[in-house]
Amino acid sequence: MSKLIGKGFISEAIGVFTLVFIGVGAIIVNQRTHEIGNFGIALAFGLSVTLIISSISKVSGAHLNPIVTLSLCATGKCSSKCAIYYMVAQVIGACLASAALYFLFGDLLRFGVTVVSEDLKLIDGFIIELIMSFFLVLTVLHTANAFIIGIVVFLDAFIGGSLTGASMNPARSFGPAMVSNHWEYQWLYWIAPLAGAMLATIVYYLIREKYQNDNQLNPLS
Repeated sequence: MSKLIGKGFISEAIGVFTLVFIGVGAIIVNQRTHEIGNFGIALAFGLSVTLIISSISKVSGAHLNPIVTLSLCATGKCSSKCAIYYMVAQVIGACLASAALYFLFGDLLRFGVTVVSEDLKLIDGFIIELIMSFFLVLTVLHTANAFIIGIVVFLDAFIGGSLTGASMNPARSFGPAMVSNHWEYQWLYWIAPLAGAMLATIVYYLIREKYQNDNQLNPLS
């Protein structure tokens, strides 16, 4: 592992630790106090992402999410070697944060595990996660602005939080599931975000190709 990738590895692990500790922590605290609510939980995720990207983007790019890393790798913005290390770091960060929350709150960690709402069909939950992941990845591929990405995370979490947990992030779902040993729907929180990311990457290429073609046809525009 090169020194540069090593720094990125540590940054990604710390970044995802922060994301999970704050976001899932907000869910757990709300379960205890009922004072935060869905809006507050969504805000916790959105603001934590904004903070983390602003803090570590110059070191690792602040991917914070395996599907983001894979999408950046697919578009040539991240090497395959770097992608592997970053994804491992992201999972480790999520697991460490979940372990810390379990130490602090015990079995309440189970409320931070992402599950599909009981009154929602499984296929609907899959589609919701796919669409939210699509919006997130497409945004990240077009901009590195921490505020804009944070807003997308907030909106997704606000709209989908009560439906699927609004994961959009396999590492975020894996950490609490592993530590609390609640594995229900875990497959969905890997496959749906990956499908959304693949679709976003395809759309990104189509949009970029059309933009380049338009510029060639209109060189003075």
